[in-house]
Amino acid sequence: MEQLARQGTLLTRRTFLGVVGLVSLAGCSNASSVNGLKASERGAQNLLNSASFFIAHRGSGDNWTEHTMHAYREAVAHGASAVELSVQRTADGHFVCHHDSSLERLCGKDVLIENLTLAELAEYRNDARLWLGPYTPSEPIPRLSQVLEELAGKAILFIEDKTGKNTVELLQALKDSPVGEESVVWKMEATGASHRAAAEANYLTWGYFAPQNFDQIEKLAGEFDAIGIHDSADELVIGRAVSTGKPVIVWEVHTRSQMQSLRAQGVAGMMCSNFPYVTGTPVELADSHDTFASGRRAAGDLPDVLTWKSQPQFLPEQGALRLAGRRKASYGLGSMASLRQGEWVLEAQIRWPTIGDERQIAGLSFGTPNDTPYRAFEKSQRSGFHLQLESSGEASIWQARDNGQKALGRRGQLTFVANQWIPLRITATDTRLNVDVAGQGTLSAEISGPVAAGYLNLLTLHPAGMAVDFKEIRLQQLGA
Repeated sequence: MEQLARQGTLLTRRTFLGVVGLVSLAGCSNASSVNGLKASERGAQNLLNSASFFIAHRGSGDNWTEHTMHAYREAVAHGASAVELSVQRTADGHFVCHHDSSLERLCGKDVLIENLTLAELAEYRNDARLWLGPYTPSEPIPRLSQVLEELAGKAILFIEDKTGKNTVELLQALKDSPVGEESVVWKMEATGASHRAAAEANYLTWGYFAPQNFDQIEKLAGEFDAIGIHDSADELVIGRAVSTGKPVIVWEVHTRSQMQSLRAQGVAGMMCSNFPYVTGTPVELADSHDTFASGRRAAGDLPDVLTWKSQPQFLPEQGALRLAGRRKASYGLGSMASLRQGEWVLEAQIRWPTIGDERQIAGLSFGTPNDTPYRAFEKSQRSGFHLQLESSGEASIWQARDNGQKALGRRGQLTFVANQWIPLRITATDTRLNVDVAGQGTLSAEISGPVAAGYLNLLTLHPAGMAVDFKEIRLQQLGA
């Protein structure tokens, strides 16, 4: 499903810490803690009663291969007190954790799990390299019994029978497992009927509403202990859900700005695909660097459109990242965000592998206070700055404002060569931005006061489909 990252409210360091009260990305989060106790120690009912809580969506699939034992373990290790499990059943009656009924997306084989025996299924591995980067290891599809045994007492489990065919058998499997009733929430589409059997078995229930059944929120909400709303919902739909009086959980939450906006609308629960990043705070390191050479996407780094086909191409041997999609795009570096004001230096290298006859434009943005994608020259972009390079030999600095984006400075007569790296160095003081472009000259712009480096974005602006490479992104706080 194509999902556009949405514009959220501005997120300053003070409001972020005040609302969420979370720990740094450098450590583990207690994001679902209430009154000093983790939600996993308090039970599912206490979790749903909490003013603020998080669930690791698919085991936090923005960070680890979704619905794998590795993802579940890492999510819990990073402080997740609740984890979502999607369950399928094999031809010989074994339950396994996998979101899709088919193996096509993650295993490359268009075959239904329900038509394979457990032994046959064991031959396949989940492959999330297209989503997480080329050095992401493949992972086996875990048996539900293994997952329940390992997570018992460690997390509250939101469990869904994805096909809706196995209610009786799955409920029995839960009863026979070491996971107590107080640690399970039965998850299902709100228009289904299995919640009645789950409630009779003493499990709490969560019914979720996708866009096609938003019109039934008021009609069906009363049948569940909590309700879910897809993140495509607008403020009106969210308001209707909150007005039911039921705890509202929104899925999928990928960014801090999205979380902040939902929280302001009265949403308590975040089914979070990017758990360690969303529940953390911007880095406060004196020196931070991109991780492109790892061949793995860093927590918090995301394209502006969240689909597998919209991912950048990692070039780990070169320590580089390539944007080459058929559209204007940005790639956010949430992993390097810093809201500390003062003097700082941002360095980067950019190249065009090929330069055609048409003018090509690329660059990077900075100074944005939240992690909504930077959209150069669009009305929705009301804050931040960007530096852009044009293959014709021009560099310019732009500032986004409520009334549009304004050019703060330009420099021409520069020379850019195909497949040759262009070193950039942006230095910020309280009153000026100074940019050195490949040692060919300095571009300067006056600013009205100190600007934090904020959330960084890599940009490809024109024309769509022409590859742009980035490497050696480094942010250094001066005097820190």
